[in-house]
Amino acid sequence: MIRSLLQPRSIVGWFALCWVLFLIAAIVVGTMLVALYDETTSQRIERGAANLARACESILHEASAVPSGNAPSVVTAAVSRALGGFNGVEGGVWRSGSGSLAYAFPSYEGTGAKTDLPQAEEPTIRQVAEGAAIGRRPVEWKRDARSQVLLVQGCPFPGNDGLAAWTMTRVVTVGGRSFLMATTGLGLLLLVLLGSAALLARVLWRWSQRLRTIEQALSKGWEDLPLLETTGQRDLDRIIAAINGAGAKASESRRRSEELRAEVAEGERLAALGRVAAGIAHEIRNPIAAMRLKAENALAEQADPVRARDALRVVIDQVARMDQLLQNMLRSVQRTELRREPVADIRGLLAERADLFREQAGGRSITVSAPEKLDPAPRIDASQIGRALDNLILNAIQNSADGGRISLCAGAAQAELTISVSDNGHGVPSEVREHLFEPFSTGRPEGTGLGLAIVREIAEAHGGQVKVHHRADGTTFSLALPVGGRS
Repeated sequence: MIRSLLQPRSIVGWFALCWVLFLIAAIVVGTMLVALYDETTSQRIERGAANLARACESILHEASAVPSGNAPSVVTAAVSRALGGFNGVEGGVWRSGSGSLAYAFPSYEGTGAKTDLPQAEEPTIRQVAEGAAIGRRPVEWKRDARSQVLLVQGCPFPGNDGLAAWTMTRVVTVGGRSFLMATTGLGLLLLVLLGSAALLARVLWRWSQRLRTIEQALSKGWEDLPLLETTGQRDLDRIIAAINGAGAKASESRRRSEELRAEVAEGERLAALGRVAAGIAHEIRNPIAAMRLKAENALAEQADPVRARDALRVVIDQVARMDQLLQNMLRSVQRTELRREPVADIRGLLAERADLFREQAGGRSITVSAPEKLDPAPRIDASQIGRALDNLILNAIQNSADGGRISLCAGAAQAELTISVSDNGHGVPSEVREHLFEPFSTGRPEGTGLGLAIVREIAEAHGGQVKVHHRADGTTFSLALPVGGRS
């Protein structure tokens, strides 16, 4: 039983034991301090008695210098001067058979000067002063109370005449103890503290060893968390059990996550292949149908060479369309290689691209708004940015009605070049907005859905991005490109 109390198996038990030991140490310290305080009080009583005797001699000196027959106020002033250097001391002059001739308390801490003889101590003062005057010798008197010691001193005047000086003071105290008790308490305190320190050192050493073992096991990483062994310490073993359980759950979750990741990757791959296959089938089916129809017409009209040539021309155009489709597909999946060069004349670049499409724009006006020069000149691949602008301008033309307006704008701010193409056309259908920049995502039956995907690839190759703003009166596509860049 005793051994189980002294060797608890839980950290709570260790802390409880240490708390009890330190409580004992606190009690011992308290006892020691009381003993030391009492010893100090005895010394203060001795100093108070010696101070009281000097104060009484001071009254004799000052009062003896006052000629006899002077008024009591003169004697009181002499007593006040005599006690001026003695803090907490009150006193006066006493005549045997007549009573108090003078009283003063210069260090009184109340409001105003105290001039009345203390009534509670008057019998004691009378006894001490009368004894000194009649007996012609100093008289000392002490009374112990619960919270203070009252000291009274009487000393006869030279030549006597029934006169005596008296002084009184109070020394705060809580009772007396021996100095041996304080010494014994110090020794006991030392033993308790040393024992507590040794016990805590043992606890900390054992805990550090066990924690180091756990740390070494966990340092191998969480990928393959080892099964930790128990230590025999209940609190640590609960932590180890929780870690082992968490490791098992983590391993199971990791395994399940890898399985799900593989399933998702396979699903995404099949979905991507399906979208690509559907897009290719849709884009190639229309040209093939047109070529088949024209070929059949050419065979049926062999006697008419003009109709046959027209049919062959349509077939060639459709072959070119499919070739362009395949080129766009390759560009959308191939990595864009850039050749960056400083281009200060952004306005010229925009105007050049706009001029290429003015005839195709028909009844749609194309305006260009850009600074004449940019400083510093942005480092971009002008040909690739031109390709991106071609797709955006063509997209704006196809989405605008006759009489519409297409605006090309450019500007640089905060180390970023912004080029935008705006139209006041029909806008982007809501069902394709979420996948607008993905390949084969288009809202037009005749569209390929590759143009905006190419624009995104070019913007990201420059370290920028393409943004779209759906307005109530049209759409704005913007290329946000960093001004700087490596060649």
